Amino acid sequence: MSGEPILYDCDPGHDDAIALVMAQRSPAIDLLGVTTTCGNATIERTTENCLRILEFIGAASVPVARGCYRPLARPLVLGTADGPSGLEGSPYLPPATKALEPVHAVDFLARKLLEAPEPIRVVATGPLSNIGLLILKHREVLPKIRELIWMGGVFYRKSEFITPTEFNAFCDPEAVRIVLDSGLPMKMVGLDVTMQVLVEAPQYEALGKIDTPLGRVVVDWLRFYEKLHRNSMGVGGALHDPLALALVIDPTLVRFRPAHIGVDLSGTFAFGATVADFWNERGEPPNAEIAHEVDADRFFDLLYTLLSD
Repeated sequence: MSGEPILYDCDPGHDDAIALVMAQRSPAIDLLGVTTTCGNATIERTTENCLRILEFIGAASVPVARGCYRPLARPLVLGTADGPSGLEGSPYLPPATKALEPVHAVDFLARKLLEAPEPIRVVATGPLSNIGLLILKHREVLPKIRELIWMGGVFYRKSEFITPTEFNAFCDPEAVRIVLDSGLPMKMVGLDVTMQVLVEAPQYEALGKIDTPLGRVVVDWLRFYEKLHRNSMGVGGALHDPLALALVIDPTLVRFRPAHIGVDLSGTFAFGATVADFWNERGEPPNAEIAHEVDADRFFDLLYTLLSD
């Protein structure tokens, strides 16, 4: 029995890379295709990274389509956590030989959605430029999207390392607004929960016991990726994107709360902030479900199992 069909939109990225590994190795997922966007690096680099990762993990048959090279309404501001290439710390991954799909990511997504016999789930772990443009260009496909799971946003200030904004939202807030206004069923997996799945000494110890080429690559990715977190926030690397992807495998890992979400498009200090109205003060119906609690231990158990099998 095959897994649930999904489409995955990403900007690899170390944590996107680990999410790709999980998607490829889980029997609960049938990865129909991957689309790339700018964010952690330029579109050329995120796309090359995606191709290299898929070939390395034995998923060369998964089609890949390149998407937006910049946000919908503003210049691109690159992320910094993954280094200039977006995937620093893995020079031994061979160059990609796999060819791209000969269409833009938005048209590829539309075709895959329209071909599907039933509505399917889309997972997005980068800026929402491709998804926003899909809504603007191919509104007829919206009924074919069962649900959008997006790694993005932040709503609480539970500790000193949670900021008012999150990069994926900050990078293309207009796209976030388009998606939120579209009526798509949407789950937002933000920093409130992803900063609770940190790779610290116990996780490195467990990962170190997975003595396989893939296990060693994942540890190498994490060692580089954690540098920004450790230097700026004093914590290990957070597995933002893998947590969002993991919800396809086990939706019970995270608890959600419905709310109406707005996006700050003009703030000086909180530009790109996602603002939740949990108490219906604006009188608007909920347009998303917000992740607010995660079982981090079970998430890591799932990750270890997928890397070990």
